[in-house]
Amino acid sequence: MSNFDLDRFMNQLRELDALRDEDSIQSKSTDRKKPIFKEGWPAGLNPEVRRTAEKAGVARLYRHQYEAIEKSLSGSDVVLESPTASGKTLAFTLPMLHALKEEPYTHALMIYPMKALALDQLLQLWELTAPLGMDAFTYDGDTDSNEKAKMSKNPPHILLTNPEYLNMSFLAYQDKWKKFLLRLKYVVIDEMHLYRGYFGCNMALLLRRFFRHLKRLGVSPRVFLSTATCENPQEHAENLLGREVEMVSARDSFRPKRHFVFVKPDTTGSKPIDIHRKRVVNAALAAMKEKLQTLIFCPTKRYLENAVKECKKKAKEMGMDPDRAVTFHADMKAQDKQEIQKKIQDGEIDAVFSTNALELGIDIGGLDGVILAGFPPSVMSAWQQIGRAGRGWDKDAFVLLYAMSDPIDQFFAGKLDAFLNKGFDRLVIDPANEEIMDDHLPALMHEIGGRGGLRMSDMSALGEAFFEKARKDGGDVPKFPPPAIKIKLRGVMGKSYDLKRNGAKIGQISEMRRFREAYIGAIFTFLGQNYVVKAHESQAVVLEESPHPHHKTDASFYYTLSTQDLFDGRGYKIAGFGDQTVQTFYGSMTIVMNLGSYKVIHELTDDVMEAVDMNQAHFINNLHFVSINLPKGDAFLGGVGALEHLIRVGAMFVIPADRFDASTYSTVGKGSEEAPTAYYYENHPGGIGIAKKLFKEWPTALQKGIEIAENCKCLKGCQNCIVPPKSHSIGADIDKTKGIPLAKALLAAAKNGPTHTFKNGMMVSV
Repeated sequence: MSNFDLDRFMNQLRELDALRDEDSIQSKSTDRKKPIFKEGWPAGLNPEVRRTAEKAGVARLYRHQYEAIEKSLSGSDVVLESPTASGKTLAFTLPMLHALKEEPYTHALMIYPMKALALDQLLQLWELTAPLGMDAFTYDGDTDSNEKAKMSKNPPHILLTNPEYLNMSFLAYQDKWKKFLLRLKYVVIDEMHLYRGYFGCNMALLLRRFFRHLKRLGVSPRVFLSTATCENPQEHAENLLGREVEMVSARDSFRPKRHFVFVKPDTTGSKPIDIHRKRVVNAALAAMKEKLQTLIFCPTKRYLENAVKECKKKAKEMGMDPDRAVTFHADMKAQDKQEIQKKIQDGEIDAVFSTNALELGIDIGGLDGVILAGFPPSVMSAWQQIGRAGRGWDKDAFVLLYAMSDPIDQFFAGKLDAFLNKGFDRLVIDPANEEIMDDHLPALMHEIGGRGGLRMSDMSALGEAFFEKARKDGGDVPKFPPPAIKIKLRGVMGKSYDLKRNGAKIGQISEMRRFREAYIGAIFTFLGQNYVVKAHESQAVVLEESPHPHHKTDASFYYTLSTQDLFDGRGYKIAGFGDQTVQTFYGSMTIVMNLGSYKVIHELTDDVMEAVDMNQAHFINNLHFVSINLPKGDAFLGGVGALEHLIRVGAMFVIPADRFDASTYSTVGKGSEEAPTAYYYENHPGGIGIAKKLFKEWPTALQKGIEIAENCKCLKGCQNCIVPPKSHSIGADIDKTKGIPLAKALLAAAKNGPTHTFKNGMMVSV
């Protein structure tokens, strides 16, 4: 996009009711920053590889590309940190091709977190591999079974895969891939920042198993990792691999000119989420009218489905082609996603409504802008989404955020400069997580031939914690089926189910969405079509077209918590309560999500057409938590709900976690019988280090929550400071006028230091 006229676009947004006078709007344009180029080519780069790159249009390299290639050619493992659209792919492709060209009949493995990204990279890779006489193919769930067999027997030079297939094929059936792995010279791990939290813990153990196997084969490939949005790239890369790497950083080395518009929309009314969605849809229509190709990131698939349906309808009413607005998300069939990607690149589509399926480095052409329907799960994720537009330092792009009624949304929408100046998140993973190691242990024992196959030399690849776990708890396992296939690397909330209509699969759905949105009787929207959920089969959800296009369902949930184990604790004496103490604990719990009932509602009239009792439950065990247990009695009851959310808000700025990685809950207690308690708990069984870190840093998080609440002008609490759009609490009022004094009293107690510590299952005096 050139000569972008921000004023003209803002006027178009107002004309279509995407912006209103009642909205709070902040805007700022960031200057273009030109890159630094390096003359010449790294010494030692294979001449044929260099000539192929030149013929493909690479006239010169950016400085960070040159440095990364040079380090890799010298034999180092490398992690490259550079902005989106900064040529990371070329930086690892050239040394990879060099390695394969220098030693014929060798192989490279490229690991991508998503199939769509691997396919996109393959199309770009062919431009360089074809002239060099090399072949490259994807190997994943969409690969034909006959092709899979051919690849294992006669492996190509380069295979692009994902973590699941690294686990289920290259390790679970390692004998079939021996020919490939024995001559493996190069491994690429792209989009490294996505391997964080639960997924990152699994990936770290998977890579330890993989490199242990390669070490046994006498193979030591060079490794190249890359990321665009990570505060601690070298530390994170080394935590993933379990070995040292050299870093090349080009953070903020260059960027396009971007025009940011952050909006707190006026959503006054009985249905704020519906009003918010309509405003986002109107913004998409304004972009379509201005011929601006736009990517709209939606917070949930339900939001997405409703938004694209509304956009198509309004586009037709406005005389625009409704087919130029499309849906894109992970539950679609691979062929449909590939077709949409091609149409985007060919300019046949103007508005793409997506979840985070298009957040990563997929090259979908020079998009003109992105619309964020709510602030993404993290600052890192926000920059990934923003980076989908203006892919090139010489391009312009717009970024339009519509804040939802969530404290983080409201905070950043009101403080655009704070967002632009905030650093990336510091990533944390815990490869020593006992529960995750338990998941990988049977696979490891299968790969080494049982307990007797473990060697001391395996420790350097596995790491001390995983090695000791295997030595202590490992045993013999059956050879078939390989236990690796049972590992859910990112399926924290359980398995996936097919969506079936008339006996045919039309998509898929996660176990959690099945429980929350596709319960029997629910009206479920998929690809713009309303369905009624008729049945649950063992592997599928059965859908029928809804006979009532204007009906929807609204479910009611409630939660119960119970403590499983306590790992650590502290007690603090709080002024005015004698010998009673505030107790903080770090432990594990079981949470039960209960679907109590649902209502069938007419969308146009809000009339309740039917109310149905359900009484269904979904159990999640061993969730790690931090709790603050207040002294018994009535003095603190009015503030415990606010305390819960002060911690919730503050933790987002202190702990490197996506907002969906954790939840909060509070109980008001029962007079003198039960202490009122605020809980902060992870949504991932076994813990990924978030609660453990918060246990040490809760005063810092609480201080940040107080700061945000006090800077807000509301009287008792609102969405701008501590009131969330939904609260899981039962009976705990949220009132910042009571919560802030309580929080300050807790901080004063913490400043004085603990009076008690947790030992042998009880609190004892320090």
